[in-house]
Amino acid sequence: MGFTALFVMIFLIAFALIGGLVMFLSRTIEHGEARFDASGKMMSDPAPGPAEPARPATRIDETDKTGNQQ
Repeated sequence: MGFTALFVMIFLIAFALIGGLVMFLSRTIEHGEARFDASGKMMSDPAPGPAEPARPATRIDETDKTGNQQ
């Protein structure tokens, strides 16, 4: 085997190993942005609730142009 073929084989093996490591880390490490308060403890946001109660969907032909039901 020539030097070029050996170099290509080493490169491909290293590329596959680094790709596998990246895939492993991307699945095991939690992604996102962590925020900390002045004491160094991680802050958590409260779960957002609905702003108003949900309305059932209506067909366009069942409402007039102002959005009121007929």
